[in-house]
Amino acid sequence: MDWITPYIVIAVIALLIGFLIWDRYKPSYVFFTTVVFFLLTGIADSSQVINGFSNSSIIVIFLLILLTVVLNKTYNLIALLDTVFSGTVNPKRFILKMSAAVGVSSGVMNNTPIVALMIPYIYRWSSKRSYSPSKLYIPLSYAAILGGMLTPIGTSTNLVLLGLMESEGAGTLPFSSFFLPGIAALLVGTLLLAVLVPYLLPIRDAVLDDYKKQVREYMAETKLSEGSDLVGKSIAEAELRNLDGIFLCEIHRDSQAIKPVNPNEVLQAGDRLYFAGDTRRILEILKNFDGLSWAKTDDFELGDDIEIVEVVIPYNSNLEGQTLKSSEFREKYDAAVVAIHRNGERLDGKLGEHRLATGDMLLLTAGPDFNKRVETNSNLYTVSVISETTEYSPKQKWIFGLSFLAIVGCIIAGVFPLFHGLTAALALAVFMRLISGEAVKKNLSLDLFIILGSALTVGNVFIETGAAEMIAKPFVEFLLPYGKISIMIGIFLLTALFTSFITNVAAVSILFPIVFQVVTDLELNPAPYYLTLAFGASAAFLTPVSYQTNLMVMGPGNYKFKDFMTAGAPVLLVYGTVVIFMLNLLYDLNG
Repeated sequence: MDWITPYIVIAVIALLIGFLIWDRYKPSYVFFTTVVFFLLTGIADSSQVINGFSNSSIIVIFLLILLTVVLNKTYNLIALLDTVFSGTVNPKRFILKMSAAVGVSSGVMNNTPIVALMIPYIYRWSSKRSYSPSKLYIPLSYAAILGGMLTPIGTSTNLVLLGLMESEGAGTLPFSSFFLPGIAALLVGTLLLAVLVPYLLPIRDAVLDDYKKQVREYMAETKLSEGSDLVGKSIAEAELRNLDGIFLCEIHRDSQAIKPVNPNEVLQAGDRLYFAGDTRRILEILKNFDGLSWAKTDDFELGDDIEIVEVVIPYNSNLEGQTLKSSEFREKYDAAVVAIHRNGERLDGKLGEHRLATGDMLLLTAGPDFNKRVETNSNLYTVSVISETTEYSPKQKWIFGLSFLAIVGCIIAGVFPLFHGLTAALALAVFMRLISGEAVKKNLSLDLFIILGSALTVGNVFIETGAAEMIAKPFVEFLLPYGKISIMIGIFLLTALFTSFITNVAAVSILFPIVFQVVTDLELNPAPYYLTLAFGASAAFLTPVSYQTNLMVMGPGNYKFKDFMTAGAPVLLVYGTVVIFMLNLLYDLNG
């Protein structure tokens, strides 16, 4: 191996980190480009790339995602939530119950759909009690993060770590090694979420509530008079398409709502036309189009006339980086976008010119096919609408439920490996027709597969080229004089910093090689140090970009970036202290 190769690897990984922080390109592009560079320059060989993408941990992640879909669709989780929160009117008690339910669920299920299920439930609960949902959404996301550390399957980060350990022959971490520090962190974190965090969060209206209060700033209502030249013309013929900074999103005719508006729709006298976008330009519209005038203010009652749906663009959505026009949003989703909210602010100007980003909240007027199209598409999550559960027979539910619990028990007891058990559970779901081909297609993300496979490859190259050793040596020399626990604290803080800005999978793949080298060089008991890496990578409390559930709640909570810093700092401090204390207690590092 050439002496310069480790330096090239370090430089390329530094660029990888820089591009991830810059967030201009999708993480899958950045990771895969890095792997291709390593492959073309001979730094990585084909076997390393193949092993990275065929690692069993990646398959396990997707098996868990699909099984979570099965559980969500098969069992009436909304009814279960109603039972859990029945009679709960106190917000602190609600957070305690929510954190416990979401935390435990996240330990064995993919937490993204759990949070997606809870967002509209929280909105409904808050609305009934006139309580600001901005006090609840961040605790929801943090509870999912905390619960994900109860088991190695609770978050993809843990499984990526296990995959890296497997590829380097570093053994594995059993279920029990995560549980005790994980349950301690969840219990203490839950108390913190209920007692302290709500006081640190602002009182902000939900985006939909803000819309209701300031409807005139979002939409303009006009009426088409009897003698207008526009009567009898289609939307295209009337030149009401491609207007500057404003667009026609709905037409109301008698008791019928026409949405989104087809360019071939023919205008009739008495039509009420609703325009969205930069509503300050409506005066130009009224001046340029004969017979189009303001409708009476008292006719414009939100809820009676306009039905608005809120959706969030999740992590790894294909809509990220596209404009509404380039994505053919209206045609694909049978919906028109009324407003876009980002980082707690409504975007001004032409809606069609803004490039969509992960975490954006969109306000839509939805057509009759919208719900069906969203159900089979993972590019949007609905916020203000609770999805329906598919009805199955009690016999089907009992058979699958008991079988699934038996399989999980066998996995924990070590009767058969995780991969075998989850494969058997999914095979049973397919055999019982509890999951459809459309659901599989919707939930298998190519972007996620590329990120995971590339991350494992990058980690392997980091170690095999000696680059990790070059970084680990000064790290150890600086911290070792202060004791082994100082190394653990250093690993945790460095990983938490990385995960705050480049996501947890990237943090694990980049820092595992350094931890691996430290453990190898000092001949340490590897378990507590790898667990510190895992818990540090899940310490995604400081920024919305650090974890997908943070991005999911940012729009619904009307949060700004600083809200996560304010609420997350004490949670990170307490979480880190509990984890380090528990690992030191369990493994007696300085003993």
